[in-house]
Amino acid sequence: MLNTGCKNEQETTNSSGKISPLKFKKIDSIYLSGDINETNKELDNVKRNISNADIEDLTYYYYYKGQVSYKDTVLANKYADSALSLYQDVAIQKKHKIGYAKALMLKNDIYITFRKYDEALEAFFKIKSLLKKEGNTILYASYMSKIAQLYYLKGHFKQAAQYNYDTYKILINVQETPVNVQNVFHLKQGALNNAGFSYERTGILDSAIFFYQKGLAYIASETTKQLIPTIQLEASKLVFLDNLGGVMLSKGDFVLAKKYLEESIACNNYQEHKSKGTAYLKLAKVYIQLKQFDKAEPLLATAEKVNNDYITDIYEIKPRLLKAKSELYLAKKDYKQAFLYLNEHNRTLDSIRNAVNKLSKTDLTLKFESMQDKQDLQLLAKANENKTIYLVCIGIFVFMLIPIILLINKNARQAVKSKEATQKHSEELEKAMSHLEARNKDYAKMMKVMAHDLKNPLGGMVGISNLLLEEDRFSKDDKEMLQLISNSGENAIEMINELLNSGLAIENEVLTKTSINIQQLLRQCTELLQYKASEKQQKIIMISGGPVTISISREKIWRVLNNLIVNAIKFSPPKTEITVVLQRLANSICIKIVDQGIGVPQADKQKIFEMFTSAKRPGTAGEQPFGIGLSISKQIIESHKGKIWLEDNPNGGTIFYIELPLT
Repeated sequence: MLNTGCKNEQETTNSSGKISPLKFKKIDSIYLSGDINETNKELDNVKRNISNADIEDLTYYYYYKGQVSYKDTVLANKYADSALSLYQDVAIQKKHKIGYAKALMLKNDIYITFRKYDEALEAFFKIKSLLKKEGNTILYASYMSKIAQLYYLKGHFKQAAQYNYDTYKILINVQETPVNVQNVFHLKQGALNNAGFSYERTGILDSAIFFYQKGLAYIASETTKQLIPTIQLEASKLVFLDNLGGVMLSKGDFVLAKKYLEESIACNNYQEHKSKGTAYLKLAKVYIQLKQFDKAEPLLATAEKVNNDYITDIYEIKPRLLKAKSELYLAKKDYKQAFLYLNEHNRTLDSIRNAVNKLSKTDLTLKFESMQDKQDLQLLAKANENKTIYLVCIGIFVFMLIPIILLINKNARQAVKSKEATQKHSEELEKAMSHLEARNKDYAKMMKVMAHDLKNPLGGMVGISNLLLEEDRFSKDDKEMLQLISNSGENAIEMINELLNSGLAIENEVLTKTSINIQQLLRQCTELLQYKASEKQQKIIMISGGPVTISISREKIWRVLNNLIVNAIKFSPPKTEITVVLQRLANSICIKIVDQGIGVPQADKQKIFEMFTSAKRPGTAGEQPFGIGLSISKQIIESHKGKIWLEDNPNGGTIFYIELPLT
C-alpha cells in the first residue's frame, strides 16, 4: 500500500501575528487524524479572524480547504486558484516565498488529479527554485516526496524509492518543535513506507522489508515519546504491517504473512479504516493459499465493502479484488466463475493502464532539464540587455567585412558545392524519416484511443442484444439477427482487447520480474482454460518434469500461455486432445503446446508472428481470428530474453515452443 498521506505543512511562523501558529498546529493535528468535518469546522472558525491583507494566513486557510475537499475536485481547484490569486504580484511572491510555494503545491495536486502533467512539472520547477532559495527544510522534504510520487505514478519505481529515502534523510536532523512534530513524523513515516513500497513494486523484496521494518521501529520510538496522537501512530503502523504482510505473502511465507496482516487489522481496536482494505484482501489470499475458503470469502466481502465506502483510487483495489476472486474460484475448481472474474480483471486493468498512459510517456528528468535550460536562456537574455549598444557596433563592423569575406570564400564555396548538396539531401532524407516516424507514433496513439473509446458502445450493444434475446416477443428470425449482432459485438470487443494489450500498450511498461513456480502457473492456466476447451469437448493434458522456479513477469507470461492454449483450442477440432509439456533444460525451461488442429501452411510460418498478419484463418468452430495475439506473445517472450517458435506436429496440427532462461 502506497502511503499518500505525506502532507505539506508549515515550519514558519505567521507574519501577521493575528493567528497563532499553534492554531494552525491544532488544525493540522485534526486534519492528520482524518476527521474532515472537524477540520472544516476549525477552518471556518479561523476564517472569521483573517483579513484580506493577511497573505500567509489566507494561504494556509485555502491550502487546508483544498486538501479537505479532495473528493470534490472542482471545489479543490477553486481553493487552489484562490490561493494562487494572492500571489499575482511578483513583489508578493518574493516577500512570501513559503506561502507561494504552498499555493503552487496545492495547485500541483490539482494538475495531477486532472492529468495535466506538463503543468504539474512547471509547478514543481517553480517550487524547487523557491525552496532552494528559502531553505525551508520541511517544505523542501514535502516537495521531494511529491516528486517521488510522480516518479511512482510514472512507473519509475527505483527513482521513486530513492527520492523517498532522500526525503527521509533530509528530515533526520530537523529540530522538532511543538508546531512541526506531527508534520515531521508524517513525512518521515511516509517516506520510509513509500520507499519500501516502491522497492516492492520492482521485485526487490529484501529492500522493501528493510524499509518496512525501519518504519515500524521508528513508530515504536515515537510511541515512547508520547508526542504524536495514538490514532496517528496506529494509522501509520497498520500501513507498515499491511505492506510487510504483503511481502511475506509474495515470498510464500504464509505464517508470517498471516501474523502481520492480522496485526494490521487489529490496529485501532479493530475499527474499520479506509487503509485496511488491502490488509483484508491480502489476508483473504493467504487463506486461499491455505485452502481455508470459509475464512477467505468474508474477508473478500469486507475488502469490497471498504473499497465501496472509501475512494481509494491510488490503491487500485478493484482489479486486485477481481483477481483474488478469480484465484478463489480457481482454487475451488469452479473454472467458469474463475474465468469470468479474470476477464473482468483484465478489462479493468486495461482501463487503469490507459488512464495513466500519458504520464508513462513523460520523461521527468528531460522535462526538468528543458525547464532549466529555458530559465538559463531567460537569465542570459536579461543580462545582455545592457550590452545592446556594443552588439550593434560589432554588427556594423562585421557588415563592413562582408564584401572581403565574400571574395575570399568565393572559390571555396565552389569547391564544396557538391558536398553541400549531398549533405542537404541527407538532411532532407533524415527529416523525412523523422517525420515518418512521428506520423507512425501518432497513428499508433490514434489507433489505441479509437480502440479504447469503441469498447463502451460495443459493450452496450452486446448487452442490449443479449437482454432482447431473453424476451419471448421476437420471432425466430429476429432472434437469429439479434444473436448475430451479439456475436459480432463480442468479436469486436475481443479484438479491441487484443489491440489494447498489443505493442501499442506494452511498449512503455516496466518489466517487473518475481520468482515464480512456472509449473504451478502452467497448471493454473490449463485448469482454468479446461472450462473453455470443454465447450468443444476437448481435453487439455499437462505433462511436467517437476516444479521449476524462474524469474519472470507473472502477468505477461500468463498472457502468453493463455494466448497459445486458447489458439490450440480455437484451431483444433472437437473431441481432440491438447498437450502442454514443461521440460527443464540445462540453463532454461521449455514449454510445448501440442495440438491436433488444422496446422499452419508453410507460406504463413514466417508471417504468423507479425502484428496484424494476413496469415490468419477462422477456428474450427468459426471462431474469429485477429492476427494480434502471437505478435504480443513474441514481444513478451523476447523481453524476457527468451525464444518462441513453431513446428509441424508429425501426427497433424502444430507444436508451439517457448524457451525461457532460468536466470
